[in-house]
Amino acid sequence: MEPLLSFGLCYTALIFLILSLLEQPHLSMTTASETNQLTVGSTMTSTQYLTSSSGIFVFGFCNIDPSTNSNQLLLAIWFNIGAPDSTNKKVVWFARDLTSNRTVIATKQSVLKFTDTGRVSLVDGQNELWSPSQPFGSALVLQDSGNLQLIAKDGVPWESFGNPTDTLLPGQNMSNRPGEYLQSRNTDTDFSPGRFTLNLQDDGNIVLYMKELEVPSDLGAPYWATTTFGKKTKPTLFFNDSGNLYYTFSDNTTNPVYLTTERPLNSFEMYYHYTALDPDGTIRVYVRQKNNTDGSLWDVFSQFPGDGCSRRTNFGLQGMCGPNAYCTKDKEERLDCECPYGYVFVDEQQKHKGCMPNFVPHTCDGKDNSTEFMTVQVPYTSWSNQSTYKKFTLTSITTLGQCNTSCLKDCFCTAILIDGSSCMFVGMLTAGKVTQDTGMTALIKVRANTSAPDPLPVPASVRSIWFYITIGIACLFAASVIYILWQIYITKMAKRNQPGLRIFTYKELKRATKNFKKQRRLGKGSFGEVYKGKLSYLAPPHVAVKKLIGNEYIEKDFENEVRSIGQIHHYNLVRMIGYCKEGVHRLLVFEYMQGGTLANFIFASKRPCWSCLAEAAIGIAKGLEYLHEGCKPRIIHCDIKPDNILFDGMHIPRITDFGIAKLLGDQKTQKTVINTIAGTKPYIAPEWLINDVGKVDTKVDVYSFGVVLLEIICCRKASEEQPPDNEAPSTMLALRVRVESLIRDGKAEKLVQQESEPLANMEKVERFARVAIWCLQEDPTARPTMRTVVQMLEGTVEVNPLPEPPGPPSFSAILPTGSEIHPSSSTDHAIQIE
Repeated sequence: MEPLLSFGLCYTALIFLILSLLEQPHLSMTTASETNQLTVGSTMTSTQYLTSSSGIFVFGFCNIDPSTNSNQLLLAIWFNIGAPDSTNKKVVWFARDLTSNRTVIATKQSVLKFTDTGRVSLVDGQNELWSPSQPFGSALVLQDSGNLQLIAKDGVPWESFGNPTDTLLPGQNMSNRPGEYLQSRNTDTDFSPGRFTLNLQDDGNIVLYMKELEVPSDLGAPYWATTTFGKKTKPTLFFNDSGNLYYTFSDNTTNPVYLTTERPLNSFEMYYHYTALDPDGTIRVYVRQKNNTDGSLWDVFSQFPGDGCSRRTNFGLQGMCGPNAYCTKDKEERLDCECPYGYVFVDEQQKHKGCMPNFVPHTCDGKDNSTEFMTVQVPYTSWSNQSTYKKFTLTSITTLGQCNTSCLKDCFCTAILIDGSSCMFVGMLTAGKVTQDTGMTALIKVRANTSAPDPLPVPASVRSIWFYITIGIACLFAASVIYILWQIYITKMAKRNQPGLRIFTYKELKRATKNFKKQRRLGKGSFGEVYKGKLSYLAPPHVAVKKLIGNEYIEKDFENEVRSIGQIHHYNLVRMIGYCKEGVHRLLVFEYMQGGTLANFIFASKRPCWSCLAEAAIGIAKGLEYLHEGCKPRIIHCDIKPDNILFDGMHIPRITDFGIAKLLGDQKTQKTVINTIAGTKPYIAPEWLINDVGKVDTKVDVYSFGVVLLEIICCRKASEEQPPDNEAPSTMLALRVRVESLIRDGKAEKLVQQESEPLANMEKVERFARVAIWCLQEDPTARPTMRTVVQMLEGTVEVNPLPEPPGPPSFSAILPTGSEIHPSSSTDHAIQIE
């Protein structure tokens, strides 16, 4: 009886074990590497993966660079060759967001789900990160070709081969259907979208584009093409088993994309292949011998274009590297960018953005400052001469020395290009490249080292060997003393002056502002008073000194924050020159803007010229675009208004009071969630006042810019109590409604008070007004980014039709007209975005 009972218990336990296993997901940690498909109802975690039947390819979660962030993973396909734990995986496909084109970043908690309805979805907690464009199927299969396919009853609704990233595999075709284009990575280990794309166009042309924007529709200018445009049929690109790229048309004409040596017919049996659009804009075909156990890397079989450094866009002005930088090749023939003597990269992580002077540039202050500068040759380089603004023919009368002296006196001259018998002045070096056989000589203007000691005079005659010995010992001793004193001076100055910034003493600034004389006060805000000062040793000598009020800033972070702001340079931002941190005194020193404020300009009794207004609006937009997307860390200004926009001596608009909040705030100012309202009505975005108060992003600046743009167009204050024509009540919303109504009724000319110049440019006036209305949408997600605003103002992107008229406002009556709202004394306007 007991053996029978024991057998029954064991049999029951076995049944329960089998049922529990059947209830588990189809893909488990123990069987993940043994299957090539994911079926309905199963899941895949970050530790699981699919393997193709032959074992060549793997699909799963991949961490390319564990040294940066081990919790950031890609959902990717890679070659399953080499060491299993190797971090140098050759990724051939990775998931990208279908709408933003951004690379999908998963975490160790992310899960790929195949729901019971047949939908594949990558989720992280409650957030969906990615899903195929054609979502429904019965199985997700990784084929031996490396193609990940979503299988359905009626075919294959989605596959990775039809949605390439930066790589093509043997047998993979590509047409010009939506989503089928190659886009480079930012770097080898940064999988965010790079600036190069390969596109197949409707006109039959296959083109490599260089672009700076994140959307594939904004392609920029081509730097390579097959020049097959004019075909009546669309091209198809395919990568064959021998490692060659071909294109074909519907008339079956087939041609290689580039000329190369054909590999043997059995090449596919001997080698692994793939072709990729690399981060430097070059397409390379890589090969690796099969059954190779020595762990050798992939070899480059062929590449195009082979002369990448010579490729240019924008009518020959823009090269592979940005302004003042030149293109080079490293040991692996990869393209790179370098800066000439005296210059540094604008962004060390993205060298293609160009270089900027590592010294105070020549200023047009009316003085002869030529002795402060010298020219230095940039050897073995050639540059575009299309930015030439002055040209001399070298003769016996006009020599190279005279050309050089003239450039040193010319405040606009950045460099000299000597090509044959011509001497050309350029305001910016462009399209530079290294070349050994150039016929061009480039001389770049830099500041002279006036602190260097003069060379010791050589005696006219020497009468004895002892004279030589005596002079030698004296020279050696003098050189030693000078070297020691020089090192002491350098050490002292290194402590005093940070790169790009100067540290002032309180005594210096007190003297410069005449003891902070009331007559020298330029303005006063909730966080400080601004005084005009003069420091004769600076060029130009006049500065604006902001004396910070209060002592609640973080002492340990003050210098770091100041240096961070000091690195922010843009044509439309007021530049910080230096600061003072001495005892209880905290002062900031900025460029002095003698052109007054935007408020004084647009609200004057006489309406300014329309071209001046339009240029000011575009300049302000570009400055905000840089704060939001160009500088690191990115900054939200939070108080854009005409009083915070100044003009320099050349009437260039410059945004001020950006980033100063970081000097005064606690740690909360470094987040996009802050607990107090900042700004001035009517420039405050509605999200400050309604819904989830305090959670803001860059769209609050977009809203404020929309108000400023309406004021620029109409030359009227948005907070006027009574408009001149008595057509609207007294709020900013009324101004927006009035402008929108006039546009809808075809009466946009009333916006410009019948002035002749804007009437002749009504298309531009109406475009600006439409942009302002889109910026003023109550829903932040409906507002454009500042980058899009700049494009719409410049006319490179079309402005969408006006939205539906707004309903009753939910925020207009919360604050009295003209109220100015600031955070507590521990915060300020601008906030940093991490």
